Amino acid sequence: MAKVQIYGADWCPLTLGFRKYFTTNEIPYELLDVEKDPQAEASDRAMNGGKLKFPMVVIGQVEGYWKPGDDAAVLKNPKLAELNGALGRYGFGVA
Repeated sequence: MAKVQIYGADWCPLTLGFRKYFTTNEIPYELLDVEKDPQAEASDRAMNGGKLKFPMVVIGQVEGYWKPGDDAAVLKNPKLAELNGALGRYGFGVA
């Protein structure tokens, strides 16, 4: 089953914006705080060529933390159309 993950920080306004969007649209998500969780930080860096960049939104078939080769869309601070497109591809409806 597909899931949604946000790699970000609890103080980050962009991360908060994605959290509100998913909550408003009743889309379950998991927040992985890259400043508090070393595995989340490592996954974030793997997505970004070794650099820590967030928020990252991962949508798809992911077991645990994202890793290369997962069947998932990896989006760096996506625009709404890009986000909704990825959500639709993985079976999430958006109001």
